[in-house]
Amino acid sequence: MGTITVKLTETPEAFNNPIMGFRPSRGINDTTFQNREYADIYKHYIKYTDLEVNATDSVQKIKDWSNKAWTGIENKNIKVVPRVVIVYPGAGEFWPNGVTHSDPVNQWLSDSLKARLVAFIGKLGQAWDNDPRVAFVELGLYGNWGEHHIYPLKFADGKNRIPLSFQTALGDASIAAFHNKKMLIRYPETFANYNFGIYWDSFALPDDASGGNGEISRNNWRTQINSGEVAYNWGNQSNLGGSPNGTLSSTSNTNYVIDWIMKTHTSSLGWISDYTASNAAVEVGATAMQKVLGYRFVLNQVTFTGNVTPGGTMNVSFQVTNKGSSPFYYNWPVEASLLKSDGTVAWKGVFPVDTRTWLPGSDWNSATRAYNQAPAVNIVNGAFKIPTTLPNGTYTLTLTILDPAGWKPSARFANSNYYTGGRTPIGKVGIGMDPANQTLGTFASLKSDTTLGYSLQSGAYDGSTGVGSVDMQAPTAPANLTSTGKTASSISLSWSASTDNVGVTGYEIYRNGSYVGTTTSTSYTDTALKASTIYTYMVSAKDAASNVSANSNAISVTTNTAGAGGTSVTIEAESSANTLAGGATVVSCSSCSGGSKVGYVGNNSGTLQFNRINVATAGTYTLVISYLNGDTAARASRISVNGTIANLSFPSTGSWTTLGTLQATVQLKAGDNTIKLSNPSGWGPDFDRIQIH
Repeated sequence: MGTITVKLTETPEAFNNPIMGFRPSRGINDTTFQNREYADIYKHYIKYTDLEVNATDSVQKIKDWSNKAWTGIENKNIKVVPRVVIVYPGAGEFWPNGVTHSDPVNQWLSDSLKARLVAFIGKLGQAWDNDPRVAFVELGLYGNWGEHHIYPLKFADGKNRIPLSFQTALGDASIAAFHNKKMLIRYPETFANYNFGIYWDSFALPDDASGGNGEISRNNWRTQINSGEVAYNWGNQSNLGGSPNGTLSSTSNTNYVIDWIMKTHTSSLGWISDYTASNAAVEVGATAMQKVLGYRFVLNQVTFTGNVTPGGTMNVSFQVTNKGSSPFYYNWPVEASLLKSDGTVAWKGVFPVDTRTWLPGSDWNSATRAYNQAPAVNIVNGAFKIPTTLPNGTYTLTLTILDPAGWKPSARFANSNYYTGGRTPIGKVGIGMDPANQTLGTFASLKSDTTLGYSLQSGAYDGSTGVGSVDMQAPTAPANLTSTGKTASSISLSWSASTDNVGVTGYEIYRNGSYVGTTTSTSYTDTALKASTIYTYMVSAKDAASNVSANSNAISVTTNTAGAGGTSVTIEAESSANTLAGGATVVSCSSCSGGSKVGYVGNNSGTLQFNRINVATAGTYTLVISYLNGDTAARASRISVNGTIANLSFPSTGSWTTLGTLQATVQLKAGDNTIKLSNPSGWGPDFDRIQIH
């Protein structure tokens, strides 16, 4: 038997899927997640003081609170959208200690608040950026309800929105803190320099049409999440019906909101989720809205190898269309599996595909109720090596989308073919034989399946990978970030190397929440700093597939006062305190400062190491190397300063008795340091002495 092609049908059901659809809210005083139809994603308003009271409170405090507040939600396949608030009108104010808040306007303008929020966002990133329970993060924090305004009050400039300086500070901090979670902000005209999504908390309200139009013009929905909340407590309710039931019981009202969903490519909505599911008329509208709210992946056709010899290749090709309003914004893998007759998995493997590229249509047409630019048909091919140990027999081929948190079936295809547990059955595959039949048995309801979940801990994928499979595993976080030196204008950093399943390609360094540079080594010197100033640093690792690790520990370092750190140290190359290895040896030199020099450094094994170079203050120093090079061409040498390696080139001095000097900038730590000179591929110059200034 050769290949088999199966055409599939779209299910008429609406059903819940991760990070999309109706999105109930858990208020600041709620202690449970109320059961709601279609709900797999919940907004969670959180008091600032639940997570941090004092600036010295640790990241672990946030983690402990999260573990208690979100206990067990992974077993229900629920994910949360946290929004931390300081002021929630009608419910209270939750200012941390150390931040002045006596003036309702100026309390939002202080540098102490800005610094505190920047540091706090860094803590949130360490706690939540790799927490699988978090769907995405609403920036919140600033202003009433964390909505980035102080209305009805105004600032001195007559505006009520978050000032630009705070946008920059919090935006930079968010970019530094969250590599793996999407960040959303309230107003499309704010944070203009940041590629953030929008939470439109007056969704579809005619009085705030400018908010929706601004979201449309921002036009970054292909990569950033748009979410929101239908507002029923103010404004013109003529198209909303005044309540969730009022919207969803009316076809015209439902279509009005759907029009905004499709135009803004919104993936989840709150408040409207509080409808009465037992009301038949309301249920019609809820079903229609859930089917377009977010992604809806429909398999159109699957072609696969019907008979595979153990050790041979099974080819699987499928066509999928996104009939919803938004993409899926995280790179979750698509898995093919072969099931035994009892429904358990005999073999599984992931396709080389990025689900984020399955886009919906665009340019919504309210008259035709369709996108003018129809969604593409995405074709995915996988070639899988079937192990020789798989017993001969007939197996059921299924497809599913996995949550990487535990590699469990989670995001489901919208097809009538469905097995309880999250898998879409396609057809029968024979291993070592033709399949006995193509009978798939009874299909289950997607809506009523409550068996799905994910894990809080996850290692590497434990199945096969198709040819060219996408790397989805991020490196480990850099550890032991520390300062190795500082001056009035620079700070030197080092950290322990990260590991990765494929390979770490570099490290990104963040200062006070802002990106400052990238390096391939495990050290970095940040320059052009102000004297007597505190700077906070974090480092993250990345790989070739642009997977980014969690952040390292954060450290704060104060630069020296201006003029600090001056010193002068001179060490002769022939000093008995030094270490000579390989062929390196002391040679008489009448023109040299101590009457001797060290020659034969390099050519693989010859090394000269200056030991116990003692300075009182860590920082940047000028190293002056006195050397001799009688060749006409420059000679090279590798320099290692406390393990940090660089390459130097020493020009000719004209003869082996003529001295020259070469200057280099080095980072030294307080106390003893070592500087090692070598050349693994040729001879270096002869060395007279070094001086540290």
